[in-house]
Formats: sequence, C-alpha cells, structure tokens
Amino acid sequence: MIYQVAIKSLPQDWLWCETWCDDESKQRAKTIDLCNNPKTKEPKLKAAARIVPEWVEYDAEIRQLLDHLENKKKDKSVHQ
Repeated sequence: MIYQVAIKSLPQDWLWCETWCDDESKQRAKTIDLCNNPKTKEPKLKAAARIVPEWVEYDAEIRQLLDHLENKKKDKSVHQ
C-alpha cells in the first residue's frame, strides 16, 4: 500500500514544533505540537503553559470541572 499512495509532508504552518521551528513562524501555525524538546527535557505541561499562554486558563478550567465531577461522585456514593 505504501507504494500505491504518495506520502507528502505538510507545510510547516500545519505543524509547528519548538524543536525545529522559529518563534516567528508560530504566529502562522495552524497546529502546535507540544512534543518533548530533547534539548531542554522540559515537562510537557510546563512547556504548554510557556508556548501557549491560554493553556494555563484551559488547564485550570478542566481541573475545576474534574474536581467538581469527583466531588459529585463522592456525594452520590455517600447518599446511597
């Protein structure tokens, strides 16, 4: 099958990664790959907060929702 379907690379704008892309090109990025940077060994969540500033807000919102659901689950099990 691999010989029947041509494989093409996407333009850099479609997959920006800090490891091989410059900061200027990030502005045009359609997706951002939060891959591990082998040079820095920085944890993914820390890198996400630095590379995508709104990540901090999204992460906090999701954590709040998960806490709410966990508390709701605990309350339900206590009242049964």
